[in-house]
Amino acid sequence: MGFMERMDSLKGSVKDAAGDVMEFIDDKVDMPVIIDVKGIKEAGGAVHATSRETSKLCHSTIDKASEVVSFGMEMKDTLDGMTTDEGGGGLDASKFEIIKDLVDGDRIREATKLAGELGDLALQCVEKSQDMMEAIEHGIDTLPDIIEDRIEDKLDRTIEKGGTEGDPDLPDLERNCGELRSLVEGIEAVNLFTVMSSGKLAFDGLRSKGAVCEGMFTTIRDFAEDISQVSDAIQNFKLGMALGAMKDLVSNAWRCLRLSNLIKQFAEGVGAIIEWIVKLFKRASEKLGSIWGALARAKDVLSDCVRYVGDCIRLCDDAKDRSGELCDVSAEIRDHLGNIVTLNRESIASIKDLADGDEMKRAIQLATTIDDIVKECVMHIIETIHKVCGAIKSMPDVLTEGMNDEGEDGAPGEGGTTRTISLVIIDDDGDDEIPPENCVDVTSDIEELDGMRGDIEGVNVLKAVGKIADAFDGIHAKIGLCGDMIAESRGFADACNVSIESFGGVWDLESAQGHIRELFKIVSLGKLIRHFAREIMRLIRANIAVMKATRKKFKDIDFVPDELEDLIEDVGDGLADL
Repeated sequence: MGFMERMDSLKGSVKDAAGDVMEFIDDKVDMPVIIDVKGIKEAGGAVHATSRETSKLCHSTIDKASEVVSFGMEMKDTLDGMTTDEGGGGLDASKFEIIKDLVDGDRIREATKLAGELGDLALQCVEKSQDMMEAIEHGIDTLPDIIEDRIEDKLDRTIEKGGTEGDPDLPDLERNCGELRSLVEGIEAVNLFTVMSSGKLAFDGLRSKGAVCEGMFTTIRDFAEDISQVSDAIQNFKLGMALGAMKDLVSNAWRCLRLSNLIKQFAEGVGAIIEWIVKLFKRASEKLGSIWGALARAKDVLSDCVRYVGDCIRLCDDAKDRSGELCDVSAEIRDHLGNIVTLNRESIASIKDLADGDEMKRAIQLATTIDDIVKECVMHIIETIHKVCGAIKSMPDVLTEGMNDEGEDGAPGEGGTTRTISLVIIDDDGDDEIPPENCVDVTSDIEELDGMRGDIEGVNVLKAVGKIADAFDGIHAKIGLCGDMIAESRGFADACNVSIESFGGVWDLESAQGHIRELFKIVSLGKLIRHFAREIMRLIRANIAVMKATRKKFKDIDFVPDELEDLIEDVGDGLADL
């Protein structure tokens, strides 16, 4: 029979029903009364059935609350175990992904769902307590007025009439909810310095408050089992008992009412605590998950960028070696030109050697190869900038707060440079043409080389000899400048490697912002490499143009013997006129 059906049966109780009457004399009532006990017995049966359902329900809630406790303990212990002894309790960056999965993975989603189910079960306990109170009140209403009047103001008097010394006090809900509220606020205000400690506090709070809920559900179950015993006595009350038994019947009714009300209070209280537990679960998952997820992504990005930076270092080394060889070749060409300028016996052979172009071809080939190498280096570094900028931009603001307002000078040892290391991240697609602050500019060098090329192209062979000698003296110096720039770029790449290793190593959480700064340094160093590489290519291409103009000028000479003789005579006449 359902609860409402059991309640409807109470309406059929007839106060003067024969066979269910007895005399009862209260210690303050000095007259016989006719008592109908059918209604109160029906109420006892309804309460008995509901109390058993509540007790069964509580077994499930206790198990679920215990799981919440275990989860909080597991999370706290796991986070404790993430730190290392190295560096005074640092955190290895390899653990970022593990922590991210802990705080924002399937496990915490299951625990959040579990807490939500606990809240639903607490509401069911409240509803069942209300059902039991209504049932026992209806049962009391069926008693004769002279007895019912003595049980008026039922709930107000339950502590006095239905309480016992062993009844537990309701836990301090204001304190418990307040502590959970503080933990939620701590998660809301979490930053890079507090992300680990806030997480530990949150999960330890979930553990402790889960234990409070477990204890409260245990108490509710005990109440329900007590009600089951008391209501069983009510539903099995029989006529013919001693007159004092009626006082026990009334006392049991009071007790049922008292215990049902306690269940309601405890269930509502545990529901309020669970509501905050669910909030804490959700905010911890969202906030902590976003931070640890961003750090894990950044680490993966840098792990991927190691090969790009490594390629840049390799390419810089290759370009540096070739620039050294180009310096040697350009010096040899300069020496040949020196012979022509002094017009000695070796002049004709020198002109022939230049005209055949072996050294010139080698010089142009070396310069072209350096240009291709540096171009490839730029491609790798652009990919690095793009990836690291993406990692930075995907981070929650709390991780990068204040970074864009900072700037710092590179310290000696950071690629051997004192170039400015900017911590301002501009859109990597929008700042492509913006040169880094305090950076190299070869515009004047290129203008100088362009002027030399123009001089060579605009004069005859005789006059060109002197111009070309000057040009190759300049080329030798400019290639040396390229070599220096390549070496400095290689230093930037080394500094990138240092920053990548720092980010991917053991973190000192008290100075964690320094690790985030490494990301900005990598971008800034990458932009320095990109800028230097482009300047190197501009300078190399200007050198190539001068070398090609020189080669063309000498290739225009027809090396037929008669013409060579005419050329020598022209040179001699020219020198005689000086």
